[in-house]
Amino acid sequence: MTLYAPTRIKVGLSQRRTYAAFFRLDGVAVHNPLRSLTATTRVTFGLVCLSLSVCLLANSFGILPDPTADLIEDRARFSESVAVHCSLLVAPEDRQRLDVLLDTIRQRNPEVRSVVVRRANGAIYAAAGDHRPVGVSWSNYGAGRTMEVPIMQGDRDWGRVEVSFHQMFSPGVFGWLQRPLVRLAMFMASASYLLYFFYLRKMLAHLDPSKVIPERVRTTLDTLAEGLIVVDRKDRIMLANSSFAKTMATSSETLIGRTASSLAWERPAGEPSDQPYPWVQSLHDGKRQLGRMLTLAGPNGKRSIFKINASPIVVGGDQPRGAFVSFDDVTLVEENRAEMRGMLDRLSRSRDEIRRQNRELETLATRDPLTSCLNRRAFFQEVDNNWSDALQEDRALSCLMVDVDHFKSINDNHGHRMGDLVLKKVGEILQADRRDGDLVCRYGGEEFCILLPRTGIADAAAVGESIRAAIAAATFDEVRITASLGVAQRAAETRDVQQMIDEADRCLYVAKRSGRNQVVRWDEAKELPQDEVDQASADRGAVRGDARNDESVPVHAVTALVSALGYRDPTTADHSRRVADLCAATAAGLVSPRELRALETAGLLHDIGKIGVPDAILLKQGELTRQEWEVMNRNERIGQEIIRTTFANRQLAETVRTYRAWFGGNSQQPGLPVGAQIPLGARILAIADAYDSMVTDRNYRPGCSQQEAFAELRRCAGRQFDPELVERFVEVVQYKRRDGETAGDCRAAMLSLGAQIERLADAMARQDVSGIGALASRMNLTAAKHGLGEVANTAEQLEAAVADNSDLVTLVALTSELMEICRSAQQAYLGDAPASANSDDSPARRGSPTPP
Repeated sequence: MTLYAPTRIKVGLSQRRTYAAFFRLDGVAVHNPLRSLTATTRVTFGLVCLSLSVCLLANSFGILPDPTADLIEDRARFSESVAVHCSLLVAPEDRQRLDVLLDTIRQRNPEVRSVVVRRANGAIYAAAGDHRPVGVSWSNYGAGRTMEVPIMQGDRDWGRVEVSFHQMFSPGVFGWLQRPLVRLAMFMASASYLLYFFYLRKMLAHLDPSKVIPERVRTTLDTLAEGLIVVDRKDRIMLANSSFAKTMATSSETLIGRTASSLAWERPAGEPSDQPYPWVQSLHDGKRQLGRMLTLAGPNGKRSIFKINASPIVVGGDQPRGAFVSFDDVTLVEENRAEMRGMLDRLSRSRDEIRRQNRELETLATRDPLTSCLNRRAFFQEVDNNWSDALQEDRALSCLMVDVDHFKSINDNHGHRMGDLVLKKVGEILQADRRDGDLVCRYGGEEFCILLPRTGIADAAAVGESIRAAIAAATFDEVRITASLGVAQRAAETRDVQQMIDEADRCLYVAKRSGRNQVVRWDEAKELPQDEVDQASADRGAVRGDARNDESVPVHAVTALVSALGYRDPTTADHSRRVADLCAATAAGLVSPRELRALETAGLLHDIGKIGVPDAILLKQGELTRQEWEVMNRNERIGQEIIRTTFANRQLAETVRTYRAWFGGNSQQPGLPVGAQIPLGARILAIADAYDSMVTDRNYRPGCSQQEAFAELRRCAGRQFDPELVERFVEVVQYKRRDGETAGDCRAAMLSLGAQIERLADAMARQDVSGIGALASRMNLTAAKHGLGEVANTAEQLEAAVADNSDLVTLVALTSELMEICRSAQQAYLGDAPASANSDDSPARRGSPTPP
């Protein structure tokens, strides 16, 4: 009988761990856990790995006994023995005894899973235990688990005995740890690690370079705030103090032996990647390297910026033996510097955006908020340009003066809201079908002026007639309106543009005296008796003979002076603009257009002398002393002299000189006129200046209410102010303060804040702390007055920060925040502003064919 036991063995492989070192891949630092171990631990780990490698190599050559193979051989012998016993019972075919034998074998041998006697045809003859059915491969059962022994009868194959054993080792990790080779490796690793570690720790202590340095020196180095290392000629760290080790989140001993260049250094932007590190350069050329900047990425992800100094260590020769390297941590300084640069960049962008928005607001400021027509100031700037072009090219230029008939009765009988509707409708009619280049201006009250370039008087009269008809055809729920128009053109005898406007204005009043609702041309009005024309002009206030001979005030010169004043003191410039608007509104209908323009200019320039007042006085937070008032009065006289010598306009100069005169006389003002001898414009200017000064917030006091200002004006009427003009002024202001004028107030607030924030940004660029505080105080008052609470609060914080001597970073941050809030407020206002007030598609800017 022939016996054989085929054996199949499956070998499992354990997972291997990989450890990466601190190295750089495309500038990315990769962490190696072994690098955080001490030098002794790393050497011990290496020796243990070598010992285990020797053990595994011996096992692969068969030097070590293999318990698994011995167990498989024992199972083969056992299976052969079982087969012998089964063959004895198979011959007589004693099947019952065979079953008892198989059960006995399985019960007395726990490692046996099942035993089967199988015929040659595959049929099971006898079996004990749970055995796999025929046709299923035993290959997956594993090595040593299944033994097959053939049973022969003579030369014939009778069948075979199949013995299935349980696994030699338990499944899972626990079974893997039971393997003899694994147990041997674990024992050797543990025992050799302990032996090697304690042996090397004692032996390497004599080789540690840091032990050469006395303890007191190392203690001194560890007390230094800056990091220090000593490297040898091969860039290996021989000594590191505790400060540098703390930066690396490890111990000083761990750093010993590592190359300094292998740390996760990052170069500054723009530095070549092949430039040697400072200590390497110092080792190479033997010279000191000072002030180099490098960034170190620590294991914990923290990035530190160092200012590095490296000095070579030369002992008894010219070649450096090593380098002493210091690391000054400037992370906080550089972060603050980067933060400051970022804030300054944002500050600059916000300033540029505010300047752009200021230009938009200035464009809006050229429009009348009620009718969207040009206001007087913007109109005269454009008029002067058109007049100069017409003179140079000798081309036609005409203007129309338009006045709504019986407008006062509309206000009196139907209310100011109806009056507003009428003015809006008239503004729409006047701006409809205008050509590109035509100018439509709300001249004052219910008066409008239209400038028509390249248009003769006949065509201008035709345009006027179409406007008159359109106004007459306009219908309202309760009223019907008409308008009177006067037309004039540039002629050879026309001295300046103001004379042309005066001529159109005189024609307008000829039309009113002639029955209203008609158009009168200057060339036709000249044919009328002179006394009739003069009487028409007298209805609105006669033009003095000396005023007719005054030169027209050049708008560009006035604009330049006001701009200079605005840069010097935006608050005073804003005050002057408001005073000019109040003067023009009060004087409308009382004086001629020439005199009205001179009065408006006087309002703009009455404080021009403040351009020379020192900042210490001009920006003072409290009330002025007597000496400071003397400086202010002196500069006021200088301002009067500037106006007298700059403009050949006696009415303008006289108005500014005498507006301080008291109506009832004042002994402290010798030489100034009293009562009706004071020019009408000066009396109006005095009231407007006093009113705006009372209602405007100052650094040292808040402004009073409108009603309080009215009461004070009336209290001083007859003594300081003209009583009749005071009442007219109150009526005008009350009309201007209605809903139709709130847009202009908000626009003025946005412009004022924009100008102040520009100056604030300039002061920050100059690091003018005192100027920053003064401007923040002004912005606080301006914002609080107009209900801009967020702007006022931030300005107050900035003012307090200046008073507390806060650092520059805090001031820049608050200034940047304040500018951003102001920019957002301006954007919100510009988003809500009517398109007709600022877009190029407004009726005043649309083109139309040349009038017939």
